[in-house]
Amino acid sequence: MKIAIETENCDFDNFYLIEESADSIVKIKLEIPTIVSRQSRKETVDNLIELIHQELSKFQWIIVGSILVDFIWYLNAVERQETDKIGDLDNISKPIQDALSGINGIIVDDSQIGGLYTYWQSRNGITQDNILYIHVKFNNDYVLFKKNLKFIQYNKAICLPLNIDTAILKDLLVAKIIIKSRLRLRKAAEKIITLGSDIDRYFVCSEYDFHRTRLNGFPNKQILTLAQLNEFCENSGMTIANFLDFFRSRK
Repeated sequence: MKIAIETENCDFDNFYLIEESADSIVKIKLEIPTIVSRQSRKETVDNLIELIHQELSKFQWIIVGSILVDFIWYLNAVERQETDKIGDLDNISKPIQDALSGINGIIVDDSQIGGLYTYWQSRNGITQDNILYIHVKFNNDYVLFKKNLKFIQYNKAICLPLNIDTAILKDLLVAKIIIKSRLRLRKAAEKIITLGSDIDRYFVCSEYDFHRTRLNGFPNKQILTLAQLNEFCENSGMTIANFLDFFRSRK
């Protein structure tokens, strides 16, 4: 198996190169001798995911917003028709989707895929291997760096991704302010619903919120409960005065 990566308006270190443009694309080319599907042996699937992760782990950032994905397959038409070696498109696409996710990928979870367009065409003997072109299109306003990436589990099983260094007081202050604001919005939504108006889509839905079960591709040390965040704050000596000084410094 071989893999090659190209980018538009981003690179391994930067999630945008043109400051005025919010549209970026990661293009991945995979040359695959044998097609892998969700029914393949675990070892085979793992090897494919490992190959993709080796390259995607070079990206210093990760997409947290919605993405659009194109899968363009170049397959042996006769083999696809006359044998069962090549499965349905949804079956052979799923392992690739999984390989895009997690700390060694470029997205948090494949639930971020807002649109998936996948199709195949005959490779016409041009190459011996099957080829897959993957185009991941995203808005680079919804991207965080992998360094100091933490998920704060702030409301039941809902987690909020943030770039914070838990040893830096300013980062902890910002995290507390953001989470407090999100909780207030959720509380307000609950009250407004009792008045007969459903405002969840405005106050609750967010590109940044992930259910805890969507974070299987991340080590537990990157996922903090509110209690753990508060412990970091207490150990750093955070006080009301810190909050006031922080806001005064912004003026």
